[in-house]
Amino acid sequence: MRIEKNISLKPYNTFRVDVNANLVITIENSEELLLDEIYQYISKTNTLFLGRGSNTLFSKDFKGTIFLLRNEGIEVVKENDTHILVKVNAGEQWNSFVQWSTEKNLIGLQNLIDIPGNVGSSPIQNIGAYGVEVKDYIESVNVLMLKEKEERILSNKECKFGYRDSIFKNELKGQFVITKVIFKLPKFKGKIEEKYLQYNDLKERVKEHTLGNLLNTVRDIRKEKLPSIDEYGSCGSTFKNLLIDTAKYKDLEKKFPGLPSFETEKGNTVKIPTAYILDKLGWKNKREGEVGTWIYHPLIVTNYGNASAGEIVAFIGKIQQDFKKNTGLYLETEINIF
Repeated sequence: MRIEKNISLKPYNTFRVDVNANLVITIENSEELLLDEIYQYISKTNTLFLGRGSNTLFSKDFKGTIFLLRNEGIEVVKENDTHILVKVNAGEQWNSFVQWSTEKNLIGLQNLIDIPGNVGSSPIQNIGAYGVEVKDYIESVNVLMLKEKEERILSNKECKFGYRDSIFKNELKGQFVITKVIFKLPKFKGKIEEKYLQYNDLKERVKEHTLGNLLNTVRDIRKEKLPSIDEYGSCGSTFKNLLIDTAKYKDLEKKFPGLPSFETEKGNTVKIPTAYILDKLGWKNKREGEVGTWIYHPLIVTNYGNASAGEIVAFIGKIQQDFKKNTGLYLETEINIF
């Protein structure tokens, strides 16, 4: 455990916003979360548990204590002819785990490569990309309830997963810290199923049915379309895609001809790409000073230099207002704003 006082959070958030925190405590193993010293901070100060800061926008200085989770580790729990059960510590980097699963010939997570962050953050957001959501591979989630100082195991069903949603963003918000995630991953049998190739980019470019080819193709597409967080500040997609009823979709399709739609589990609801509408409204590659949308993607608000927290928040608000004005719909952020 490492404790630092009054330091900048710029290295700990991918938006690269330069705000300060009163206290930053780095947790290097899960056992440290049970120390009485930790609970002294939790009980006396405003606290936030942070992975890699890849889904967080700080709008101002953080008055309180930030815990950085760096407890890494991957452990195979059970294995049979078709699947493997693996327990992953919350502080393990997501990319490292996806790479590990690919090397072990396990299919499922390749479409989610290069989503920055920690494994422990993945259930909270129910991260997804290219037709795959992490909920489909999570068996259970180990959490530490902060008030009770009690460890609990939540089944997949108990996590109440939805589109970029879960119980962790609702009923349990602010009451827990995820310590481990248990995944059930299928063994690859030599052919990539259609569900992993739903998007045209992947259908056209995945020529070899190998996990390495699928992973590298997703990685190449992301590099072409998304800003590198090593060069620019961003949290990936700033806004969610919309889930709307079919009647509303028909209305929007008249105003935005060619608007794509994707079926959902609910028969009268479709998912539409928010980026399509934002592009038509002129928000792709739009700049205001040091903040703007990405060159190739209007969903991604980007810090091109040293934009302040206030400038980024204001820019996000302008996009939301314009979207509401032209669609009648509220554009919800995918990122957490503090």
